[in-house]
Amino acid sequence: PWTLPAAIDMLWQDTSAEESLVVPRDVIDLSFRIHCRELPVDHAWPLYEAVSRIANWIDHEPTAAIHSIHVAASGNGWTRPVEEPGSLLQLSRRTRLYLRIPETREAEARLLCHHVLEMGDYRIEVGDCQVKPLTPTDTVFTRSLAGDDAEDETTFTQRIADTLMARGIRPRKILCGLRHTIHTPTGDLAARSVLISDLEPMEAIRLQESGIGPGRELGCGIFLPHKSLAAVGSRQESH
Repeated sequence: PWTLPAAIDMLWQDTSAEESLVVPRDVIDLSFRIHCRELPVDHAWPLYEAVSRIANWIDHEPTAAIHSIHVAASGNGWTRPVEEPGSLLQLSRRTRLYLRIPETREAEARLLCHHVLEMGDYRIEVGDCQVKPLTPTDTVFTRSLAGDDAEDETTFTQRIADTLMARGIRPRKILCGLRHTIHTPTGDLAARSVLISDLEPMEAIRLQESGIGPGRELGCGIFLPHKSLAAVGSRQESH
């Protein structure tokens, strides 16, 4: 019977480009367990105030950001409310609070653990946390990207494309979602959800590290990995 010659004793295993990537850890996400039954849908500003009382360095870190707290769009007969004043989110035990921070601030950010974030009539009990490295992918999205309320979708999309090109990122597919408003004491912030696809994996990492636009403390311009090119506002949450 035929046998493999000893001189050709080897292992050949193809490795995808994504598997061989070494993802930098300069910027990371910290995922905090929380206990909170409900929050206003429009909670970005009070959440920022509560977090910054403890993490008072967050305003001085360009890559630091506070993810708004999100839950599934629907489940067990419950449907996520529209973003109107007074609307409430019903949080589950799996809901998490995420901070995107430079790794050099990890120890300080962990001081949030076991604190209570007071947000007017609402409070969030913060538990333990774990590190979530950024993900190399070909598709990312942000739930809120700040813009000018007077901008039409074409102008808004072109501004995103120009920003990416200036950073050496060649956008191939950009999909904008519906406009919504983030309320703050200093004025309303107009925003849209945005999905960007067909990126190189390291382009996606760079975009997650830097974000786009102002309002990162309010959850704006923070990009998350998305499994596939799908409608922005899909019922499936990936973060």
